[in-house]
Amino acid sequence: MPKTTLKSLSDALAVRLTKGALPGELQGFGEAERATAAGFVAATAEQRAPATATIALEALPATDPRRLMRLAIVNDDMPFLVDSIAATIGAHDISIDRIIHPVLRVTRDSDGALTEVDEGAAESMIYIELERVDARERRELVTDLAKNLADVRAAVGDWHALQDALAADIATLPEGEGSALLAWLLDRNMTLLGHQTWWGTGSGAGTTDAATEAQALGIARNPQPVPILAEASRVLAMRWFEEGGEAPLLLKSNLISGVHRHVPLDLVLVPLRDA
Repeated sequence: MPKTTLKSLSDALAVRLTKGALPGELQGFGEAERATAAGFVAATAEQRAPATATIALEALPATDPRRLMRLAIVNDDMPFLVDSIAATIGAHDISIDRIIHPVLRVTRDSDGALTEVDEGAAESMIYIELERVDARERRELVTDLAKNLADVRAAVGDWHALQDALAADIATLPEGEGSALLAWLLDRNMTLLGHQTWWGTGSGAGTTDAATEAQALGIARNPQPVPILAEASRVLAMRWFEEGGEAPLLLKSNLISGVHRHVPLDLVLVPLRDA
């Protein structure tokens, strides 16, 4: 990227880092600190592959007396970014000192290099100052941030498909309290993050084949550290429906969501009967 473009981005960021900020958010964040922060975020934004987040984490410069780290995250602008990032940091028991979220329009070439500022697609350029931790904890934090931002991207990208999938599930149920509950959830009363289909025989554990894996939506199409629904829970769910239990079946997952809030996922199970 030409130096003039990098400087243009840094200058634009220096202005936007304080735009709309509350007075308390700017304490100890004078002109020199803003310029340093803007340069750090601009350097992070200089190159970004399509459909990925660029993350940089390091200690504040030696000239800064505060024992803090600084984090820059550059991503396509989308919902859930700041709260998901803050929840991920909080899950590592790291305190946040400052978080600022400017959004700029930029243009990139086919390799992801930034070519122009104030034109093109909107990108979130998030700057955070946070408690300093050791090198191992930094690596773990960056890994978790990248994983959770990929989940945010999957959930946001599949948002309409997730709504359609839940609507299709509702259509399989008879009229009654169960279908009414799912219709209420669909009416913006539940944040839809994923959808997955699995099959079982008798009271055995469910399985997913290549075809159903390809139909997975949202976070269900990304690798996860634990199954969204554990095998033992699948067996119990199958038994519930085989013995005449009503749908939907509401469960808690062992998988902790990294999107929006850092909490166990709420699961809504509906039986699909293969005639």
